[in-house]
Amino acid sequence: PVEEREPALRELAASGDGQAAYGWYGLGNMYYERSQEAGTPAGEGTRTGVSAELDSAVTFFESAIAADSTMVEAWVNMGLIWDDVSDGRTPQARQAIDQAREAYLAAIELAPTDEKARCNLGSLFFRRHQYPEAIEQFKAVLDHDPDSALAHYNLAILFAESRMYREALVEWEAASASDPDGDIGERSRDNIKVIEELMKSEIPPELTQGGH
Repeated sequence: PVEEREPALRELAASGDGQAAYGWYGLGNMYYERSQEAGTPAGEGTRTGVSAELDSAVTFFESAIAADSTMVEAWVNMGLIWDDVSDGRTPQARQAIDQAREAYLAAIELAPTDEKARCNLGSLFFRRHQYPEAIEQFKAVLDHDPDSALAHYNLAILFAESRMYREALVEWEAASASDPDGDIGERSRDNIKVIEELMKSEIPPELTQGGH
């Protein structure tokens, strides 16, 4: 039950045995979700500058890593928090870029083929206009799993932003094929329609008709 979840996770985290990391990890996820809903505004001197709940989530993920430094999921989710912070306008935002990158790289060192860690790192590079580095991460995922809808989708966004529309269509079609019934597949199909209309509007009519 929801009302018993936090006390149970805190008890597990305090147990000190091999399962303690999962308790801290669960608490981190719980507080991260709370911060997305209606977080308590962060005061001065807070770590994330966003909310008290997000500060707690960071601390809990750090505790999970301290209990089990090989916990890839905790590294990835901590990276996600700093990734979110890096898009803000707080004093912490600039430093958060490095913290997110370091967390993702730590996850990749532990699990070189981890899809989420590499795609998140690639997205971080993309938003910083580091396109070769972003492509490297997405393609590393596809080298291991050619059917990764997430990697195909992210590559398509990168190509579309660069006005490489045909390449974007290829990647969104691959993402749709890999995730026909999921959210990524649905968004890919929506984006395909948008790009196809955009391509029609940008190509002069005389070039789309037969002629001499």
